[in-house]
Amino acid sequence: MSYRFRKAKSPTGPKATAGKWFSKFIRIRDALKTTGTRTHARCITCGKVHHVSAMHAGHAIPGRTAGILFDEQLVYAQCPRCNCGGDGEKQAFKRVLVEKYGIEWWEMKEQQKRKAVILTDFDYRELSRVYRNKLKELGGWYEKD
Repeated sequence: MSYRFRKAKSPTGPKATAGKWFSKFIRIRDALKTTGTRTHARCITCGKVHHVSAMHAGHAIPGRTAGILFDEQLVYAQCPRCNCGGDGEKQAFKRVLVEKYGIEWWEMKEQQKRKAVILTDFDYRELSRVYRNKLKELGGWYEKD
């Protein structure tokens, strides 16, 4: 018996579109904050600098619940090694954010993860619009070298 493997399609729909714009916004936001450019960003957990197109929008608290999925305070530019290979480097990520915001803030965010928040397609379309506009305010997506 032979098997055919198909390349997995990228997710589509309002949630995926909102995620795309949010991710681009986070990476450009952090590139400007950490390197002063729109092309390179510093990983929040290991400190290495990579091109923004190679970076991920890493979530400090794992999970895809709507309560924290689009939380700008919990998502930062993170290199693929730390985000995927290092399982998100959750302890290093937590340490950085607790130093920045405090342990009470962290515990509040962990509670938010458990909150049931239901977003509709309309909500995701609105998030897409918001993050597309925020990205424009930062000068848009990087220009290819």
